[in-house]
Amino acid sequence: MARSNRSARLGEQRRTLRVEGDGPSPDVGGGGRGKRTLTIVVYHVHQLVQKLRKRWDDEENELCAAEEARFGILPERVVSDTPFKEESFGYPITPGIHFREAKNEMVFACSGISIPSGATTKLDVTRFVTSACLVREFDRKRNRDDKLRVKVRLPDDTITGGFLGLYDNDIAIVTSVGVLDVYPIDLDYKPTPVYPGDYVMAAGRVFNSGSSRAMDGVSFEDCSNIWVPRNSDTTKAVLGGPLFGHEVGNMPRFLGMNLALDHDKYTFLPLELLRERLELFQILKYVFCTFSIYASPKVIHFDKYSLPEGVSRIIPSGFMRTINRLKSLGYPLPPPLVLEFNGQLLNRFEGYFGELHAWKGDDFDHLQTDYSGLVWSRLPKKFLTKTSRRVVSLASFHGDIRFFVCTGLLIKLCGCTVVLTSASLVRKDDNEGSIDNNLKIEVSLPPNQRCSGTLEVYNLNYNIAIVSLEKRFYRTCPEDIFKTNLKSSDKVAGGHDNKNPKSGKAGGQDNKNPKSGKVVAIGRAADGLLMGTIGELKPTNEDMKLDCQELRVLTCKINKAGIGGPLFDLGGTFVGMNFYDGSRLTPFLPKSKIVDVLQTVFSLPQYCDDTASTAPQHIISDDGWPTRKNRWRVPQPYWYHGGLDVDWYELPKLPGRRLNVGKCSIY
Repeated sequence: MARSNRSARLGEQRRTLRVEGDGPSPDVGGGGRGKRTLTIVVYHVHQLVQKLRKRWDDEENELCAAEEARFGILPERVVSDTPFKEESFGYPITPGIHFREAKNEMVFACSGISIPSGATTKLDVTRFVTSACLVREFDRKRNRDDKLRVKVRLPDDTITGGFLGLYDNDIAIVTSVGVLDVYPIDLDYKPTPVYPGDYVMAAGRVFNSGSSRAMDGVSFEDCSNIWVPRNSDTTKAVLGGPLFGHEVGNMPRFLGMNLALDHDKYTFLPLELLRERLELFQILKYVFCTFSIYASPKVIHFDKYSLPEGVSRIIPSGFMRTINRLKSLGYPLPPPLVLEFNGQLLNRFEGYFGELHAWKGDDFDHLQTDYSGLVWSRLPKKFLTKTSRRVVSLASFHGDIRFFVCTGLLIKLCGCTVVLTSASLVRKDDNEGSIDNNLKIEVSLPPNQRCSGTLEVYNLNYNIAIVSLEKRFYRTCPEDIFKTNLKSSDKVAGGHDNKNPKSGKAGGQDNKNPKSGKVVAIGRAADGLLMGTIGELKPTNEDMKLDCQELRVLTCKINKAGIGGPLFDLGGTFVGMNFYDGSRLTPFLPKSKIVDVLQTVFSLPQYCDDTASTAPQHIISDDGWPTRKNRWRVPQPYWYHGGLDVDWYELPKLPGRRLNVGKCSIY
């Protein structure tokens, strides 16, 4: 979390409380004379950093413990002190794959087959297909330390790092960085049938010695994809390796890949089925072969990525807590290799915009992420205090899984203090025309006020929702959006002056031409910080991505957490409610339209005497609904694989590992 310097109060201390280094300072605990000049602010900043670090560590540990209880944790088992013993087999004649614990002891070893490279990227990678037994052993040997690492021994006897990614019940994919000295299998090789009693040869590589070896066998009589060794020797080293048949034209026939060992019988995946699996995994690019051209069934885009049917992903070593956090926040899990190569999750709810303001008593009095605006200083003197008491943060949940986060404004409606916010808080993902009644709503107002909320009324056409509070918030200052002493808000917003039934006066009687078109968009971050940014109103909404024609557009940018937040002019008058479409502009719904929608609300369901009427009320407007439906799509979070967009020689540092490009090895 980005944090700036402390408040202007500390700036004043920096100017006035200067301590020269002629002797020890009782405040900073100096020991002895020194020539350096010390300041009180250095001491305070040091204390603040220590305090924050401890607070953040404590909060992080509590959150991780709750997520582990919810999603499960790795066992506290101890890996056996007796290392995996790799034995030689067959006779001398493919790369070997194994993984080690942090103590650099081998835990399991098998073979693998190089496959054609995937989609073209600046980052060159080499992929191997192997038996899914590698994944099963990986999961079985994993513990809380979570330090298992995959290594690949190549035909030239060098060792490189590997990353486990996609897998199913039979095969798994291991990826290494760089163009390695291997020969990919020809997946277009014409498959040949295997008949009972046919001679077969299984090849594999002994990892420790690096030697290639083979063992003879015969196909099983009762099943075409099973073979048995000619002698009683069996080994798991050939799993993931190739299976060959009788030579044709001095070339052995490639039959498939060895999958599993069951007592004295081996199963293998025929070449044709292996190719189908790899195409299903969507990791093949266009491959030009002798007889034909084939390709992955569809192009992968990470903003719409989903695992193919029947395919799973391995959670990388060291990322279990990260995955649990993503699950609890309701974010999509990353595609393979994204976490290992420092991928980014875009369109998140976290993050700030504009100038920040902390509540009184917080460790930070005044924070700023954009120094170009100086937002708060341009507003009326008491505006910031009042706004801090009326702008809240809302979150909706499916059970314990977060669904949506946005901002809301405390307003007066039907004699009650309620929250005006966006209906995206409760709108179904798969059906924009309905709400999800199973969502739980949580409302927060700094510093320590938090309670459950209840959806009272909503209008999906204009994306408006009213949420009531389970308990009363203290020291609030709700906005009266129905008042008539407007200075310039509706004309600034371009809204027409409607008659206000709440007041009995014309809503635009007191309006004057605005001196400035500047307005302030405000949001509340999930951690409680108030965010504000200044923009100007555009004369048209032609650059807007949303299709609601009543929306206007600002020349400033907010983020997803600012959805539902209020918009004020520089005089402190409420102008409208903000939305987010992923562009560099901010669409907003003018106050006049919000008042039009809410003017038909005369009671709230939760406060009715009739207990049968407590369901949320859908406000039907007389503007063509439901024949004219506005769409309110919110940009969905997705993963950006930054590591695949950089050159191999300019790789970012991988978390928890050291990449040696020259030797292509990862430790």
